Amino acid sequence: MSTATESTDPNGIASAIWSVAIVAALFTALGPTLLGANTRLSIALGGLLAVANLWAIARTVRGFLHPAGARSPWISLAMLKFAVMFLGILFLVRGGYAKLLPLVIGYAALPVGIVIAQLKSAPPASRTSGEG
Repeated sequence: MSTATESTDPNGIASAIWSVAIVAALFTALGPTLLGANTRLSIALGGLLAVANLWAIARTVRGFLHPAGARSPWISLAMLKFAVMFLGILFLVRGGYAKLLPLVIGYAALPVGIVIAQLKSAPPASRTSGEG
């Protein structure tokens, strides 16, 4: 019997991480043609943040749901991850190392990559003949 927390595909998160990384690379390569030549670094940093965030979320959720794991350290790590990410983005933008809009576009690789990974791994739709 399977529960909602058990994964049917052990490589599902790896597939999602790779999809996000590939989408981030595509955004980095194509972004300067739409946003200007000086945006490549900002888009790449946003994509790197997206991949790192997905990896950290996967590790945190896996640890939180593990039956032998203590829950309070994982909650603390999740809060720490959020704070580090928020402060990192603040540092990058305020320090002038990245522009905000291209950084956000690079970070958009996260939802786009996850959707692509889900579409790749979705089972084919079964056809019903209408008999019943």
